[in-house]
Amino acid sequence: MRKALATALSLPLVLVACSGGSNDTITILAASSLADVMPAVIDLAQQGHPDDTFEVSYAASSQIVQQLNAGVDADAVVLAGEGPLASLDTAVDSEPVVVATNTLTIALAPGNPADISSIEDLADADVTLVLCAEQVPCGEAAARMLTLADVDPSVASYEPDVRATLVKVASGEADAGVVYVSDVAIGVGSDVETLPVPDEAQVVNRYPAFSIDDSADGADFVALLQSGQAQGVLSGAGFGPP
Repeated sequence: MRKALATALSLPLVLVACSGGSNDTITILAASSLADVMPAVIDLAQQGHPDDTFEVSYAASSQIVQQLNAGVDADAVVLAGEGPLASLDTAVDSEPVVVATNTLTIALAPGNPADISSIEDLADADVTLVLCAEQVPCGEAAARMLTLADVDPSVASYEPDVRATLVKVASGEADAGVVYVSDVAIGVGSDVETLPVPDEAQVVNRYPAFSIDDSADGADFVALLQSGQAQGVLSGAGFGPP
């Protein structure tokens, strides 16, 4: 598993890009599932803001909304689902726009020691399954997926975000976990196996982005996310189109 995976969990604020003589600090709050792809997006953004500093803070989408409601400053926000928007008390500059989608996959511990071969196997009492907390988008999506598949597993633990869920599986602490396709596309090494979710149980998460406090820089960043260049970066990282 790549070092970047653990780093994304241990460092809530990551300085992604900067240049000498910067004039402004542009702050982005992004869902944890964007941790691997966001640096490449910031590289694109830096081209239009060569004298500015970009800072990105990663967290679960529900936690990001809590931070915003508590008055945390930000220029732009990208969440991993639209559900948390219902709890957002902070006024946004414009209607949130969907910039990407993501689907689920079942991550299996290295070597698949539980011999999981179907989604129904997750209901086996001997399988140690971890999911994202139910209040975050990946947890909500996983719960819907299991309901659609008519699977009622015993969940060993609920993790704060999708990265923590994936780490539990990659380390062998859990036999399986439900994560996003994008997380295993570039977020972990080949030791983690995956089991596709059947089409009839698949859930699509939509990623809304919006700017805060009349931030022109934030609006520029949201516009960039909709551009062909940024969409190409997201697609290469396993995300689907808006």
